[in-house]
Amino acid sequence: MGLFGKHKKQSEQTKEPTLSTYDRIVFEKLKSDEDHYIVQLVDQMMKGSPLILNFDLLDIDQANKVIAFLSGVVYAIKGEIVHIQEKVFLFANKDVYKDGTVEEFLKEIVE
Repeated sequence: MGLFGKHKKQSEQTKEPTLSTYDRIVFEKLKSDEDHYIVQLVDQMMKGSPLILNFDLLDIDQANKVIAFLSGVVYAIKGEIVHIQEKVFLFANKDVYKDGTVEEFLKEIVE
């Protein structure tokens, strides 16, 4: 075994287990349309966590503000929005379907 083989073996042992996309889904019942709150959710989406957001508690103007902002972000990252229920949507980056776990989850819950 060469000099580089030993280093490679050590780095393989310290790898953290990777989570499936399904395991990273953020479920949130939105309580406000405050900018810092929404930006924190977007940051999670940009890092690969799909967002399933429920807009029930927001009035129509607040919900429209948040949806408009998230729609712009999703467009910019070539992501996807999925309508799950009347006031529940999935917002995700373009890589959300790579492992197939989110697609299976959506088949079970979309009406």
